[in-house]
Amino acid sequence: MTASSLNVDAATPPTSAQGLSIVGFGGLVLSVDVPLIRLSESGFWTVLLIRGLLTFLVAVAVWWVDGKVTQRRRKLIAGRSGLVVTALYALAATTFIVAVFHTSAANVVFILAFNPMFAAILSWLIAGEKPSTATLLAIPATLAGVFLIIGAGLTTGHWYGDIAALATAFLIALAITIARRSRTDMRYASALGAVVPAVFAIPFVAGEGLQSDAIVWLVLDGGLVLPLATICLALGPMLVPAPAVSMAYLLETVLAPLWIWLIFGERPLDLALAGGAIVVVTLLAHSAAELTRIRRSAAPPLRRPFTHG
Repeated sequence: MTASSLNVDAATPPTSAQGLSIVGFGGLVLSVDVPLIRLSESGFWTVLLIRGLLTFLVAVAVWWVDGKVTQRRRKLIAGRSGLVVTALYALAATTFIVAVFHTSAANVVFILAFNPMFAAILSWLIAGEKPSTATLLAIPATLAGVFLIIGAGLTTGHWYGDIAALATAFLIALAITIARRSRTDMRYASALGAVVPAVFAIPFVAGEGLQSDAIVWLVLDGGLVLPLATICLALGPMLVPAPAVSMAYLLETVLAPLWIWLIFGERPLDLALAGGAIVVVTLLAHSAAELTRIRRSAAPPLRRPFTHG
């Protein structure tokens, strides 16, 4: 996917189908984030530095190429709202890594599944977007699937890591909602925010050195996976409602445990697989319902035939 393919032009706005495809692709790519961190077997500060710095550099490079290709130089940070959203993503990037290192991978992705609930509430309170019937039905359904997964024997991690994961879900939902309300292109905000924790990690890495047994996986994560996922997901609020963007993050909830099963041989229980199936089916049904609703609202009203009274 090139920078030009993500271009949002007011004259030819993307359709809702394209928007859902972009955020869905972003959620799919994001699902390999945690497995790649685990594969790298890296230290906390090393992950913050390499992952954040590469994500930032790639985002800036994509921004530069996008400007050259489209002949339209976009702002990296769009005003005050852009600064707030970037700061929220910076905090989320930090709390996410804290969660990964202080609780199990399953805890992290399952707790992040509360993102859509946060987004629906915040979108209603902040942006005045009352959730559609499909969204109101989808949120408890997806949470029911997550609860099945948790009930399948989720190991209890350290409370500090669980709180960090919950904070990450809230921060991402808040960032998405503010971006949606501003109606501003903030596709680079999440990737730019990753550089903040990277800067804080520099003195620690300088003192103890890089700690990684397979740094190539960390480079792949920060240099390709995370920038691609964050740009797609940060672009989403311009195209679809915030709760729909947040639901794309649920793909990580389902797929990350699957990748961990395939890579590390940690097979989820049957009940967990059933919960994952509920989430996937709900996401597909929600996307279809939202597309139908938006198309109906955009369609011109039918003219009543003229009759003589």
